[in-house]
Amino acid sequence: MLGTSCRDFRGARRFEKETRARELLFFITLPREVNMLRQLLSAAAGAGATVALADAFPDAIPSLGLSKPKDIKLTYFDFAGAGEKVRLALMLGKIPFEDDRVNFQRWGELKPKTPFGQLPVMEVDGETYAQSGAMLQYAGKLAGLVPKDPKACLRVDEAIGLDEDLRGKIRPSVYLSMDASVSPRAKKAKIAEMRKTLAEKDIPYYLSHFEKMLENKEYLTGSKPTVADAQFVVTARYLSGGILDGVPTTCLDAFPNVLAFKKRMETHPDLAAYFERTTKKK
Repeated sequence: MLGTSCRDFRGARRFEKETRARELLFFITLPREVNMLRQLLSAAAGAGATVALADAFPDAIPSLGLSKPKDIKLTYFDFAGAGEKVRLALMLGKIPFEDDRVNFQRWGELKPKTPFGQLPVMEVDGETYAQSGAMLQYAGKLAGLVPKDPKACLRVDEAIGLDEDLRGKIRPSVYLSMDASVSPRAKKAKIAEMRKTLAEKDIPYYLSHFEKMLENKEYLTGSKPTVADAQFVVTARYLSGGILDGVPTTCLDAFPNVLAFKKRMETHPDLAAYFERTTKKK
């Protein structure tokens, strides 16, 4: 009798474990049970298991407790600039938002009301925020474009940092073009010199690193777009768009991976119509 009872007990325990395993798999497929699943995982294996599952099943656990906004309004000028990466991140995540575009006359009235006298600004449920980098991270978290694993996130931030370094090389000649204290003749000569260095040295240097980063990958850090891709595609389009005098529109041609990436982003199902519409406006 005792032996039979032990076997029955072990069988019952095994059945209980199998039942719990089936329930766990069942919950993975039901987003409404995400909070329960997170609690089970945390109790069983700690927060690390929750993070790992979030990256493995991004649709099952979209935010890990992140509050969802009711209304987002992004205010910026009617061109790409610093606001474009935020627009793209929101569109990639299918996050509804008001794309508020201002002209320079309206900007004069709006500027004193902004947190730091700058655009873009973002309103989230009535609260106003500034700094495009912060907005990009927020939009990316809402859209699932920011990895929850710290190591994967490190790669994304590395790519963003490289893009910022490239943009840092471009800015001085752009700021000089707006400097009214420099005579037009001197300004033209200096800008031409700076753009020559950009076209022949700086841009190829940074694009070569992006080219390597994109080897055997669809996007900068893997098979899915992240906030880094939302930012870098804006830079790639800017460089090849004929906007910078002295920088040829063919500057990407020596970098096939970068060219393929640019096309992939421009034809992405969530971005293609937007790019087509805004390109026609120019």
